Amino acid sequence: MDRIERDVLINASQQRVWNALTSAEHLGTWFGDAGATVSRLEPGGEVTLTWAEHGTGRAIIEKVEPESFFSWRWSGPLGPDPVPGNATLVEFTLTPKDGGTLLQVVESGFTQLDLPSEDQERYASGNVDGWGHELDELREYLEK
Repeated sequence: MDRIERDVLINASQQRVWNALTSAEHLGTWFGDAGATVSRLEPGGEVTLTWAEHGTGRAIIEKVEPESFFSWRWSGPLGPDPVPGNATLVEFTLTPKDGGTLLQVVESGFTQLDLPSEDQERYASGNVDGWGHELDELREYLEK
């Protein structure tokens, strides 16, 4: 398993979904339960996400296409710095659909992690569940 794909239809404008994905104020509410920071919303910018249970994960922004595409490489709980061997690529694609926004999230690169294959699979499997949970939280956050 090297790729996780999740789609969620959110009853909110593309701009609201974009803001929830890219601003620390929102990320620290629906994604990281103990806060978030965004240094610069541009390639090379840094995002940190903190969870009370899992600690802090750091991401480096790869690509930004305002209100339609955003990606980062992140280390999650694997280490402090997202570098080759401990980071996966997360891509967020936003598309208008049925009066709301279709958000597709793709996380890839699990087989490139410097972990034994069984640990790569365990990490990917945990992220399958994690993305389901986090995207449900995002939808609830934006639709309330």
